[in-house]
Amino acid sequence: MNGDLPHYLSGDEVHEGDRVSYKGTMATVVFVTDGETGEFAPGYEDYYGHDPGVMISDDDGELTFLPEPGEDVQLLRRKGAPAF
Repeated sequence: MNGDLPHYLSGDEVHEGDRVSYKGTMATVVFVTDGETGEFAPGYEDYYGHDPGVMISDDDGELTFLPEPGEDVQLLRRKGAPAF
């Protein structure tokens, strides 16, 4: 994977499947791209080559595109990692 993928403010690289809190709402990263390469959840492959950034889906299915994850996005756990 390319080292140019977006990063959380903590410095951790964003990955597809990450569970995050966005403005206090639980969400999942469904794609992340630097504009050339990326990681995509099934069904989001069409975003290949999209502008750099992160797409998250909240637990109600609402999608939000963020060019950069800011202070309102916090990594809660990685895909496949046990819950805290």
